[in-house]
Amino acid sequence: MIESKVLLFAVMLIAMCSAAVNAQSAIQWHNYQEGMQIAGSQDKPTMIFFESERCPACKMQKEVLGDAQVINMSKNFVPIVGSGGLAREYGIRYIPAIVFTNSQGEEVYRLVGYRDAETLIKEMQYVLKLSSKPTQLPLQSPSAHNTKTPGFGVLIAITAVFICGCWLRRKGCVK
Repeated sequence: MIESKVLLFAVMLIAMCSAAVNAQSAIQWHNYQEGMQIAGSQDKPTMIFFESERCPACKMQKEVLGDAQVINMSKNFVPIVGSGGLAREYGIRYIPAIVFTNSQGEEVYRLVGYRDAETLIKEMQYVLKLSSKPTQLPLQSPSAHNTKTPGFGVLIAITAVFICGCWLRRKGCVK
């Protein structure tokens, strides 16, 4: 009798734990109208996810959106599912895409293409900083601010020096 009570208690405990895990195991997506109402009332930025069932990169991005750390970070946003009409409104040309807006619905930042979990979390943290400063609209991702790649002008200058050197050697000015 006692063994059956212990077994019943163990089964109930496991069921409660699995229900709690399943409740937090996915991002709670909203439609656009509902999401914008929530964003306005809670003064939260939104993240609008645009994807297609036929897109391999979108499937990979959906898997990343299921990552526990990404789910946890998404609690700082109101997640919205992007639809066809909304894609036209936001000028979405390539997918997967995530458009971040402030609580008033003004676009703050946009991601186009697949991002792994670590990169997506960094970009989401960057958006949170931006949404607290609505007057500053970004043109580049946070990773673009830290690049060491020379600009196009530097590449043109190096190419010009190389071509001039070749020309001078041909003319016999330089040996």
